[in-house]
Amino acid sequence: MNKLLGGLALLLCPLLLHAEPIPAYSQAIEPWGDAVSGDGLTPRFLRWLAEQSGLQLQQNTRPLPRLVEELKAGRDALALITASPERDVFALELCRPTDIRLSIVYRQDERAPKAANLRARPVGILRGTHTLDGFIAQSGAEAVLVNDMRQGLGMLRIGRLDAMMCVRPGCGRVLRGLSVPADRWAELPVSREPMAVYVSRAHPLAHDAAALEKIKAACQSSAGKAKMAELLSIFD
Repeated sequence: MNKLLGGLALLLCPLLLHAEPIPAYSQAIEPWGDAVSGDGLTPRFLRWLAEQSGLQLQQNTRPLPRLVEELKAGRDALALITASPERDVFALELCRPTDIRLSIVYRQDERAPKAANLRARPVGILRGTHTLDGFIAQSGAEAVLVNDMRQGLGMLRIGRLDAMMCVRPGCGRVLRGLSVPADRWAELPVSREPMAVYVSRAHPLAHDAAALEKIKAACQSSAGKAKMAELLSIFD
């Protein structure tokens, strides 16, 4: 009888596992997630993945450090964040649907900086990020910390900065919103960082092979690529 009950429990487990909505967190960084509205590129993409996989989500937006801690603890089951080997320890990587593109934006005129002549020139850097530390050290530029891309690009427009860190997706939309027809901008590419869909190893979803395969298949499908392209066109 005990064996029979145990087998029945195993059969019912996938059905009971996702009876409640699955927690899915977005990082509170535009355009990935907006803590006020709950909207953003990440919640829209994760919602689409869930719809293709027959899952329901309970979405929240958190600062990235807190999101990572919630993912480690299993309180967040599903996330779209930058890929890194360190995160493989506590989360399963299912796919890499897009990437972050880092560059330096500058005004295209006689003062336009090149890679070799940024020394001692003010370059806006997003407060709290270290992704351009190596670039700043190598170029000798003067890092000026700004709260967000809107502030930094606004300072660039009025000449308080010679260049500004640009993070795409997101930077393009902000730059278009601040610019006038006479503005001419150029970019100096720096690096690309892949974004990955992760499932917490500490959440029951990580043990549902069928659900994981559905999420992965949807993410890697032509429809998934088209959905991400659609969202990028909206948010960048």
